[in-house]
Amino acid sequence: MAVRPIVQIGNPLLREVAEPVGEPSSAETASLVRDLADTLADFQRRTGYGRGIAAPQIGVSRRVVFIHPPGGEPLALINPVIVWRSEDKFTVWDACFSYFSLFFQVERARRIRVRYQDVFGRCLSVEAEGGLSELLQHEIDHLDGRLAIDLVTDPRSFCSVDEYKRRYRPGASPQS
Repeated sequence: MAVRPIVQIGNPLLREVAEPVGEPSSAETASLVRDLADTLADFQRRTGYGRGIAAPQIGVSRRVVFIHPPGGEPLALINPVIVWRSEDKFTVWDACFSYFSLFFQVERARRIRVRYQDVFGRCLSVEAEGGLSELLQHEIDHLDGRLAIDLVTDPRSFCSVDEYKRRYRPGASPQS
């Protein structure tokens, strides 16, 4: 169990397709999931942001995602695959631990279905809508070497984290 450094944009590892996990129930996989959970919890404590993290973001090219959305249960997804996306899209604000100083808008499928394995190796699926759908798409994109910054809908939406907090975070009052 350890808080791991977060790989930053520009590191070629973030653009690689991550390798599948052969043994989801192995001690190595359990250790990776703990490191992801610890790193996410640390980022949340330090910044007040963060709902999920993918293994490449801590320098491990494996198909593992750990999420802990606000008010939700923590979940490790091993070898996740999006098997269905709705045609209905929505635009959301996105940011990433690997380039946290930037916030911007992206378009995502409103609903998805993901097939994955749990830490016991069982094959499961989850259907997600709205914020959870966006989160899973963001994290699974990391496993495919795709970054949310590649999906910006309008370059004029780029803003700093401080400007995002001032203008767009719930409860904020816009200032110039």
